[in-house]
Amino acid sequence: MTVRIVPCQPALKPALADLWVAAWGRAYPIYDFETRRGWLLDRIAVMETDGTAILVALDSETPAGFVTVHPDTGWVDQMLVGIAHQGRGVADALMAAAKRHRPAGLTLDVNADNARAIAFYRRQGFVRTGGRVNEQGRPIDLMAWAPASPPRPPS
Repeated sequence: MTVRIVPCQPALKPALADLWVAAWGRAYPIYDFETRRGWLLDRIAVMETDGTAILVALDSETPAGFVTVHPDTGWVDQMLVGIAHQGRGVADALMAAAKRHRPAGLTLDVNADNARAIAFYRRQGFVRTGGRVNEQGRPIDLMAWAPASPPRPPS
């Protein structure tokens, strides 16, 4: 499958929320992510205001996933691939786009019990840098990626 990565447009946001609700609902069925849809849309609006890039993977014209990258800090607040697109290279394409967007390095957190995501991030060169407990009392791993060598300043 070939996806293209595009900046988020307002018309894509409802579909991104649909992907987010379905994927998180499958991963953690004890939580009602439908009731958190508004939180995600509000979060995206805040991120856009602070300059965070929201990069969307499109399969044809259908959103397949998205990643957010703050250009100054490298913070990846959200990284998600829709259920129908998981295991098809979309996550690799999104992470490659995030690394191109912030070649100096990226940081994120991930649920410590999300073995699939942690394995993906490790394959992408991320290392665990610490941990914390989130608002729901769940353990979180903090992870970071740095390029093999520092990026060179433009000539």
